[in-house]
Amino acid sequence: MKVVDKKLLFISSVERDSGSIADFQVNLPSHLVACQPNQRLRMVLNDLVLPYTWFNVQDTNNTFEVMENGPNSGFTVTLTNGSYNALQLRDHLKTVLTLRSMQSGGGYQFDVSFNEIDSKFTFTITNPYSGTNTITCSNNSHKLLGFKKGATNTFSGATLISTHSISTIYTDALLLHSDLLNTNVDKAAGVGDSFHLSNVFAKIPISTSPFNNIIFENRNDDYLINIPDQRLSQLRFWFSTIDHEAITLNDDFSFTLKIEVMEDDEKTMVEQNSGIGELLRLLVLQQHQQIQSSKNHQMSKK
Repeated sequence: MKVVDKKLLFISSVERDSGSIADFQVNLPSHLVACQPNQRLRMVLNDLVLPYTWFNVQDTNNTFEVMENGPNSGFTVTLTNGSYNALQLRDHLKTVLTLRSMQSGGGYQFDVSFNEIDSKFTFTITNPYSGTNTITCSNNSHKLLGFKKGATNTFSGATLISTHSISTIYTDALLLHSDLLNTNVDKAAGVGDSFHLSNVFAKIPISTSPFNNIIFENRNDDYLINIPDQRLSQLRFWFSTIDHEAITLNDDFSFTLKIEVMEDDEKTMVEQNSGIGELLRLLVLQQHQQIQSSKNHQMSKK
């Protein structure tokens, strides 16, 4: 296969025809990305510039469950979405835990401290009643609080310490998805029990600090899609976290796609040679027929 045509397609999420920043669709003129029947299209992610400005507390990690004095008295804590460092998150946890306890009738006063050496939170209840008090993180808030996902963490007396270091990083990388068919495989999506074909187009590592630009540059065409159709009129792209969770982006981003038209030159040569062979066969048959007609004509004269 050889590249017979190439063009760059510049896409910005602000120019989307529908959807949101993190999940949008663009419409293309039918003649813009097209090829002939004997050709094939492929699409390569050439570069991407994405502002690292999304919140590290979002809808997918902003809730956890608290039980006071046993299973009959509990409530859900919902954190306010935003960008927090460890100390800001500590103060916010203290406020919302005490508020929700008051609203639920428990009336506990919570204190939260942060150990900068081991990066763990210590949750303390002032004058707890006798009974069992627990915190459970059923969604991705476990990273923020330093617990295992889904585990029930029980206070020892009035105190509960994170079982491991907290993380205020929402995701280590982003997955760029496309609605075009590809041959990539992935295990994390769906039930996660086996590898299967995936709609993940590219993995974008986060190699910069918040409030800077994440810049991806193509190195060796690793992220490409072979397109079976002869033309494209619509494209959908969306982002997810490395865990395939939804993400809400705060700022628009842009990327460049390299569209290449591929042609099978070996197949073309074979077809051309086959055509020449067929032509030679016809010429030989025609010559043989002319010779035979000439012989028949001479014999008729005799």
